[in-house]
Amino acid sequence: MDTAFIFPGQGAQTVGMGAGIAKQFPQAARIYAQANEILGFDLKTICFEGPEEKLNT
Repeated sequence: MDTAFIFPGQGAQTVGMGAGIAKQFPQAARIYAQANEILGFDLKTICFEGPEEKLNT
C-alpha cells in the first residue's frame, strides 16, 4: 500500500511539525534524511527542534 503525507501550505509551519510522523513511519524519517543530504543542512533538526526563527526563514 502506498503512503502519502500531506502538510498545510506555506506559513503554517511550527517547531515540532513532522516529528510524530517521522517517529511512527520509517519512510517519513528516510525522506527527512534525503532532504538533509540534498539541501546540505539539517532540515530535520530545524523542523523538529527549531529554532523557530530558522524554521521561518
